[in-house]
Amino acid sequence: MSDVSDFIDFTQRASIGLTRRIESGTVRMGSRFHPREQPPRTVFVREFEIGHVPVTVNQFNAFVMAETYEQREWWSDAGWAWRQGDAPGWGRDDRSLPDGWKVQSRRFHHPVTGVTWHEANAYCRWIGKIKKKSVRLPTEEEWERAARGGDTRPFPWGEEFDAAFANTLESERGTTVGTGSLNHDASPYGVHDLAGNVQEWTASPYEPIPDEPHPPVPHTAVRGGSYNDTAFGARTSYRRGYPEGYFYPYLGFRIVVGMK
Repeated sequence: MSDVSDFIDFTQRASIGLTRRIESGTVRMGSRFHPREQPPRTVFVREFEIGHVPVTVNQFNAFVMAETYEQREWWSDAGWAWRQGDAPGWGRDDRSLPDGWKVQSRRFHHPVTGVTWHEANAYCRWIGKIKKKSVRLPTEEEWERAARGGDTRPFPWGEEFDAAFANTLESERGTTVGTGSLNHDASPYGVHDLAGNVQEWTASPYEPIPDEPHPPVPHTAVRGGSYNDTAFGARTSYRRGYPEGYFYPYLGFRIVVGMK
């Protein structure tokens, strides 16, 4: 970054985007269809605001252009260790940009992908500081409440899967689409891209189930379906977990903004 004016320019481009307010209430978590989703349970979730779509390439680009990858203040201790190459990179040679950034940067309105949990958290810290708000990743409970509303629907739009409604493996696109471009992939609260497009990091830790292969490192829960998932993985209750340093071309994130 060459001077102060550049910094001001990039921070002015920073955008939280549209959010949807989710009122306090209960959500029926989980299902009987997969061991990761058991046991079904009812939990109370306080009011919150969540991004109506995942964070886009355009939004994340402001974070990149502000040279935040070189600034320690935005990173957790574990995140900075990953950034410096002192933690497993799982095949990531360049940790100064999201994976596949050259291709991604030409698709500004698509969800950003190829980011680790560390990068998602660093972005939340940065955009929160710029906008003077509390910004973070959603918990699993918040995510499922935003996806299901007040009932146990298996898909954000209702009971039956329709391949035309969401960007999943069945739609055969093989890549991301513009966020919010498939109008039917929306929850009762108007939150989009929950069943398809990209999986999403959450703020919740993940404990692998018995006999589930996993590296011996901390895992974080991931929710939502993607273009790489079938209808089964697109369900509102489906969950999985990845190490914090993992990244995939079908893995992104969305934000929660703190309530006043």
